[in-house]
This record gives sequence, C-alpha cells and structure tokens, in this order.
Amino acid sequence: MNLTFLYNGTNHTVNTAKPIDISIPLKFGEAQPNAFYLPRAEAVVAEGGDFIGDTRRGGSCNCETITLNPHGNGTHTECIGHLSTNRIHINNTLRDSFIPALLISVSLEHDPEGNPCITRSTLNSQLSTLNSQLEALIIRTLPNDPSKLNTEWSGHNPPYLAPDATQLIRELGVRHLLLDIPSLDREDDPLLTSHRIFWELPESGQVEANPDDGRTITEMVFVPDEVEDGLYLLNLQVPPFALDAAPSRPLIYKMGSLDRSS
Repeated sequence: MNLTFLYNGTNHTVNTAKPIDISIPLKFGEAQPNAFYLPRAEAVVAEGGDFIGDTRRGGSCNCETITLNPHGNGTHTECIGHLSTNRIHINNTLRDSFIPALLISVSLEHDPEGNPCITRSTLNSQLSTLNSQLEALIIRTLPNDPSKLNTEWSGHNPPYLAPDATQLIRELGVRHLLLDIPSLDREDDPLLTSHRIFWELPESGQVEANPDDGRTITEMVFVPDEVEDGLYLLNLQVPPFALDAAPSRPLIYKMGSLDRSS
C-alpha cells in the first residue's frame, strides 16, 4: 500500500510494504548487545507439573518465560519516567503513529578528556540548513561497525551525546530522538545530564503525569550502511508496557517527494 501525505508544503509518498527495521534482534541464548552491567536477556522454557513448553522435548507447544531489562538489553524506547520521581509510563507517553524523521550520519569526535562523543559542532554542520521544525532525528554514528549488533558496552566507555549537542537538538524541536549508542550520556554520568536536558526535567524531578509533547528517546538502534541519509516516515512500535521504557521496533519508510503543493 502507498500512503500519500503533505509534509512541509510538499506531497510525499511511502510504500508501507517496504519498511526498514532499525531495531536490533534480541537473540536469546546467543550474542546480544548489553550495557550498564545489566544481566543478559534470557528465555527459559516454562515447566510445571506435566507441562513442558518445548515441542523439541515432547511438549504440546513452545512457551518461554522472558527476563530482560529494556535499558541494557538491545533496542528500547524510554520516556521522561526514566528520570522523574513520579511514575510515568511509555505506553501513555508515545502517542504518535507516523512521525517524519531525518536520518543523519555523524563521525564521532572526542571531548577534552578523550571520550568519544557526538558534538554540537558536528550536528550543527549536518542540521544548519533545516528550515522547519524537526519532529524526529535518527543519528547513525561512524564508523558503522556491524559489531553494534552484539557489543558488550559495559565498562568500555561507549560514545555519548555531548550536553550542548543535546541542547541543540532541543532547540530544533525534536520530540523523538533515536541513536545507535547505548545511552545519551556517559557511562559514568550519574546525573544523566543529556537526558535531563532533552526532557527539560525540573530540579524537583516531579513532572506532569502525561507530558503534552510526549518526547521519547530510543537507544541502541542499528541503521545498515545501505540505508541512505534523508527523510523517512518513522513508525515507532512499542509494546504497551506500563513502565518508563520498553523494548521497541522502529520501522522507517523512505519518503519520496511528489509535487509541490500550492
């Protein structure tokens, strides 16, 4: 099916039969990405009485109990409830079904202490020509090593988003931010500075139960090299978990331009 819609004064089209999945498959019992020293995601066969949830062991069906922490086990989307003192859940925060998104690729630089990061100047060079508000931004870091699909990030000083770069993203009006790194912040930043800037968290930590703009952060995506930078339509799929974060499956659709609207 082809969808046609008006965005920024231009008619665009997307083919819904050709999504590009930029989530990382979470392979239980195999290599998987992990961060912040959190336990690996596990899937255990459910057993009880005469029931065995594994057809290979004679069970009538397959049934497994899953244990995971969204923040450390692969692609996940989080809301301001990740930091707020009151409980706010991702299933109530994410309300946008289709979101215009810009995909950019940026080379990592280093902060004064030698830590790899995404800097404001790098982002500004990519985004300075924007002439409209940006609803969603997808950042692919370079080099784009496929090892991102199963990297053990814990204790290895992973790249982060410099606070002034996060401030630029807020100034551009971004409501949904997606990155291929495990966190906006340095592994050793207990304040989660960039998270606080993006969500404009007050010092009290108390926020409205349902923030009006529904801003989200999605971390540990993977955008293959063959996917070109440019405009896409984002469908950010998140299960209805009543938690601050949940595993997610961002799908993007290449936006083709039609005619100029009068």
